[in-house]
Amino acid sequence: MNKHLLSRKLSLLMLALGLTLGTLPSIASASNSTYLQLPQDARSLADPSDETIISPQINTTSSNKVRVIVQLTGQPAAVGKYAAKQGIRSLAATATEPAVNAEQSSFLRKVTNQHIDLQVNYQYNTVLNGFEVTIPANEIPELAQIEGVKSIQENHIWYPIPIESSESEETGNYESSPLKQIGAIDAWKNGYTGAGLKVGVIDTGVDYTHPDIAPAYKGGYDSFYRDSDPYEEVPLTPEEDVEYGTGYEGTYHGTHVAGTIIGRFANKTSDIVQKGVAYGADLYAYKVLGRDIDRPDKSSGTSAQVIDGIERAVKDGMDVINLSLGSDSEKDVNSPDAVAINNAVLSGVVAVIANGNAGPGSSSMGSPATSQLAIAVGAVTSETKYFTGHLTPELVHNDGSVTSATYATYGNFNVMAWETAQEDFHSILGDDPHEVVYVGLGGDSDYIGKNAEGKIVLASRGSYAFIDKIAAAKAHGAKAIVIFNGNADPSNPTQADLSEYVNGRDGLYGGNLGDSFDFIPTVDLAGKEGRALARALIQNPETRLQFTFPSSYPDHLIPGDKLADFSSWGPNADANLSIKPDIAAPGVNILSTWPAYGKGKPETSYDKAYNRISGTSMATPHVAGLALLLKQAHPNWSPFDIRAALANTADGIVDDDGDRYDVYQQGAGRANVASALKTPALLQALEPITILDKNFNPQSVMNYNSSTSFGVVAPGTPQQIKNLQLKNTGNNDVTYTTRVDWYSKHDGIEAALDHETLTANAGRTSTLQLKLNVGTAAEEAFYEGQITLESSGLPTLHLPFVVYVGQEQPANGFGIQELYVTNSVVYPNRTTQSSTDLSFKLTADDTNLLEIDVVDLNDATIGYFTSQTTKDLTNERFEPGKYVVQNLNNKYYPYDEEGNPILNEKGEPTSAYLKDGIYKILVYAAQLNSKGQIVKDKNGQKIEYSGVISYRVDNSSSNTGGTGGPSGGGSSVIIPPTNPSTPAVTDAAKAVIEQGLKQIVVASKSTGTNAALTATIADNDLKTAIASASTSPAAIVVPVTSNKDANVTITFTADQIKQFTSLPSQSSLVIQVGGSAISIPASLLAKAPANNDIELAIHPAANQAAAFLSKVAGSTVIGTPVSFEANWVKDTIRTAVPVPSDTFIKRAFTLPGSIEANSAGVLFEENGIITPVASIFQKQKDNTTIVTVSRPGFSVYAAVNRAVKFDDIEASWAASHITALANKLIINGTNETTFSPKTHLTRAAFTSLLVRSLGLRSSKTTTSFTDVKSSDWYANDVAAAFASGLIQGKDSQTFAPNDNVTRQELTVILDRALQLTGVKLKPSTPSLHAYADNDKIAAYAKDSVSALSAAGIIRGDTSDDGSLFHPQAATTRETAAAALHQLLKKANLTD
Repeated sequence: MNKHLLSRKLSLLMLALGLTLGTLPSIASASNSTYLQLPQDARSLADPSDETIISPQINTTSSNKVRVIVQLTGQPAAVGKYAAKQGIRSLAATATEPAVNAEQSSFLRKVTNQHIDLQVNYQYNTVLNGFEVTIPANEIPELAQIEGVKSIQENHIWYPIPIESSESEETGNYESSPLKQIGAIDAWKNGYTGAGLKVGVIDTGVDYTHPDIAPAYKGGYDSFYRDSDPYEEVPLTPEEDVEYGTGYEGTYHGTHVAGTIIGRFANKTSDIVQKGVAYGADLYAYKVLGRDIDRPDKSSGTSAQVIDGIERAVKDGMDVINLSLGSDSEKDVNSPDAVAINNAVLSGVVAVIANGNAGPGSSSMGSPATSQLAIAVGAVTSETKYFTGHLTPELVHNDGSVTSATYATYGNFNVMAWETAQEDFHSILGDDPHEVVYVGLGGDSDYIGKNAEGKIVLASRGSYAFIDKIAAAKAHGAKAIVIFNGNADPSNPTQADLSEYVNGRDGLYGGNLGDSFDFIPTVDLAGKEGRALARALIQNPETRLQFTFPSSYPDHLIPGDKLADFSSWGPNADANLSIKPDIAAPGVNILSTWPAYGKGKPETSYDKAYNRISGTSMATPHVAGLALLLKQAHPNWSPFDIRAALANTADGIVDDDGDRYDVYQQGAGRANVASALKTPALLQALEPITILDKNFNPQSVMNYNSSTSFGVVAPGTPQQIKNLQLKNTGNNDVTYTTRVDWYSKHDGIEAALDHETLTANAGRTSTLQLKLNVGTAAEEAFYEGQITLESSGLPTLHLPFVVYVGQEQPANGFGIQELYVTNSVVYPNRTTQSSTDLSFKLTADDTNLLEIDVVDLNDATIGYFTSQTTKDLTNERFEPGKYVVQNLNNKYYPYDEEGNPILNEKGEPTSAYLKDGIYKILVYAAQLNSKGQIVKDKNGQKIEYSGVISYRVDNSSSNTGGTGGPSGGGSSVIIPPTNPSTPAVTDAAKAVIEQGLKQIVVASKSTGTNAALTATIADNDLKTAIASASTSPAAIVVPVTSNKDANVTITFTADQIKQFTSLPSQSSLVIQVGGSAISIPASLLAKAPANNDIELAIHPAANQAAAFLSKVAGSTVIGTPVSFEANWVKDTIRTAVPVPSDTFIKRAFTLPGSIEANSAGVLFEENGIITPVASIFQKQKDNTTIVTVSRPGFSVYAAVNRAVKFDDIEASWAASHITALANKLIINGTNETTFSPKTHLTRAAFTSLLVRSLGLRSSKTTTSFTDVKSSDWYANDVAAAFASGLIQGKDSQTFAPNDNVTRQELTVILDRALQLTGVKLKPSTPSLHAYADNDKIAAYAKDSVSALSAAGIIRGDTSDDGSLFHPQAATTRETAAAALHQLLKKANLTD
């Protein structure tokens, strides 16, 4: 949802306040007896303010101390360093390390002067300009007022846990604490390892060359880049990041997740290994998250990519899928992702999903954990330990005497960090004295002139992060580092404060960083003691300090099973306030595999390819592994059975005070598979629910739930009943005693079971009823408990329940809730169910803006349905209550690339129409000031709220298929009935219809035989269609019914052409014939010669297959070539329709089989010449593939594939681009197996490459260039490029075909090509608009270099002294391939 309200311009606010949007659906309050219309003339567009952002997750009314990240406005030094190389204006001079340090020092002085109780824990100046600090939450608004503060965000603290030493030979050198905690080791003893089962990890991909993963990895798919290699993305420094220049941390998440599930403990060169919960299972990886093109320093994924990953995993036969991903802000139980997961579960796949990291707080969970049929997982801590000891400090004088008595009481310490698997500190530090080097604050610059090699470093806390201090000490060869509690000197931030007393810093720090391969032994020393030792050294320069370490380091245990502070809470966003998460598992400081990115690099070391991270993402794979163990033990168990077994036998967890965490925090408890494997019976709630199938049609299913919720029950309501079942999956009868256990007081509320004992025969089920009575005096609140079943010798079973006593759902704190659509599918071209009503509950009482947006599955906000404000922005607010938006269908008001409404010549929003598909409806509310800026509350939080629900648009006109409930009432948008016999718009036709065009079907009439048909349309039908289009751009779709081998010709008269030209210029005429279709722009029809008809022909061209095969060695033609022809006709004279080079005609044809994107290409023949052209391949659900080609012309087209394997591109940064273009037939190697990525490209070669990619042709074969002969192999391409305005030559007579194309020449030509396609560039890195050698770029190229650099199509070269563009440098083949591929993608011409 990236083009949101906040990006729009203030000027449009003033425009909108004067608009009357009379055709927009109305928003009405349902709290009144009649629909009260809100003002329609209040299109308010919020303008982003430049005020400090405070995370809404921070409770700034609390006096409790919290840890937050403070970001200052200046750019960090890494940006400045790269900016200096790139020549980026305003950044190179301001984002230097001295500038960042000066800004930070100024900030700290202001904090001190304002007496804000702030403690700096980490200080960042390289990749972030800011600090991690501890501060009372209620002082954060004051902190935000300090000039230069950009944002204040919450920080989740991760506490690394050590690797436990082996207790037996069986456990090995892997971390066993979480595995013991969930009972996995007991399961292994019984022979359950997940062997024979398949798990799909839907994530960022996986480093399948990791020794602990490689034996388990069997395959998968990359839904992000749409290829068959789901490998993690490699980190890039800004200098290495040729394509974007921002640097990239790479991806790693999926590798960590996968190791937790299937780690095979096979790494022979590491001191530790990773043993997964289900280490015998096979791994399949589905990459759905990757580098964000619009924010190239980030990783992300869309709903469409996630859904594709789920679909592929199901088709590949996964037993379990793991989704450690989600959106905390999207809470729809029927989100497209949740729908896909529900359907995966119904197909028999166990789906395990992270509940989210937005805790603490009620309703903080999000989609797709909202899936009602999946297993949502929260996170708990695991048992860990820390070490203590006592060191002896001594001052040694020049005469050899030693001062130690003064420091006799000094030296008690904690070990706060150490290297992974190196816990024998005595073997490292020994008993002998070690010389100590004092390094102030411990930054890299503090080591200048000092030798720390083999010595102990003494440093003060402050200014730099602990991990940075450790890294600096390690880099300078220190054996260990001792960090005493302290601060930077406020009067001189580059020095440590060595005062005798420092408020809050005299004792030990008390923190525990745990272990990492990047650490050396790190000691936490009391601040008062460390400062005294440092002062003594400074005051007595003739002395030296030495430390003697102890012979033992006692360890101390910290118990686990505490709820992680970041773990998201329920309830789910359904009508029953259902319990989520379902279960909890270890998720804090989990050690697992980490990518070393060794694919293609056998020398890569995986010795230290392990890391600790935290999140419900880490808890989820533990449960996925347990599901595999249970599936192995019980192959016939359904996903519901596995969920019930884990939940029924889970261990309830309590907080530090012994109070049980509530059901919306822990679900049924922390999983324990040892008990789950022993239970023969399962306790399940029988809950009939309505979910949406893959077509978004409502379906009633039975949810065999592991918990139950009564939802909202008013005091005095008649008895409520929940049905449950005891399912015996064993071979013997079982009998349990039953009871109800309440978790808290429940005055006025009683619950009882209808059986005191319950027997279930072998292989059968027995039913049980939970009866709830809520008295009239019951207080409004949540009440929770559990049904408990006990049987001697068997695990105790429990099923949690909850009820909310009240009149309506409580406010969830998000301002908008209870979203509902009357129809989950709308059919705008039918007489029934043509629209839906949207209702939502506004609980916020401080908003004056309501907006309803439409979002596609790529999570792009493409437009809005309606937007309204109160009449008086200053004094009037929308009343809380239920609101209704009537008659939503496929009509919307689109946004441009900047997120602004597209206006017509009258300054009014233009309308458009949604194509078939699934869309999200985003409800947004905010409070604006008179300037259109979002107002902040007293705590500095922006007053804005949002909610999301989804629906599907089906533009078919047939009344068969699809139901979605009753049609919406109230005033409706009237759409003229369409002839029910008119064929539906085919997928091929949909592929050529541009988004936003209103689809109007006009029936055709055919004459002829099955082999040859001639079609026409009636004048009146066309007039009716054009009248229904009104002033909206439309696609007039004319289907012609024929068999697949027919030659079809359709003719439109001169009068009909005139009617077409009355439509808006963006309109098109779409002809669909079988599996083929073509879209003719209205602008081309407007060029018709006077009194000429147009004749369009589509037919198979099987006889030309051999010609296409002969063009590309080793190729195969897929399916049958298809011919698209167009002629002007007058009397009996036919003239081929000429197409200007800037008019791209889109056509599509259908191939048999499912063909992956970027695995095949298209050739076309025109005037006897065959060349490749860019293309898009889209797989269909019926095992076919639609190919779309857009180029200026008609001709014959064939899909062709060939085997391409270049041996020299694996190390190239452009390898993926090269491979894609080679598979598309667009680019060739210098020979069959060699691409030569570093060699240069001539002007002739690049011109030919670009012309053929765009499918350009010219009627002329000669130019004015005297150095281009008509016999030259590139002559036709140069002629086409010249005629299209892509090239101009060195002068009017010289093209210099054999000269290398320079970087600035290439950029200018690409820019002209983009202009030719009509694509408007959207900057992905808008700040990258200049280079240090900008003055060397020719004047004619400056604008092109700036525009294409900002769009991410071209980047500067890097060198030792900075990043430059090198405009005169020759372009390498890899650079040209990458730039061309990016251009074709930006122009929507290729995958």
